Amino acid sequence: MKSAATVVLILISALLADRVVRLENQRYALYNDMCKRDPANPSQRWDCLEKVQTRTSWFWHLYYAVTQHVPPVPLSG
Repeated sequence: MKSAATVVLILISALLADRVVRLENQRYALYNDMCKRDPANPSQRWDCLEKVQTRTSWFWHLYYAVTQHVPPVPLSG
């Protein structure tokens, strides 16, 4: 029973870490203005945010997301 609970907690932690990494990647892309806004096609920016890679590794995103205090990036501007 304890091993099943441990496996579930590890899976939940991995899923949450993956979500944090994706959000940090998008936050950093917005911060560095890597995805330009196109008034004619607003969905293009969201497509760019889904595909852009801002750092060299998944672990770097996790490291910066956990250790750095960064201000939020506004989505409009």
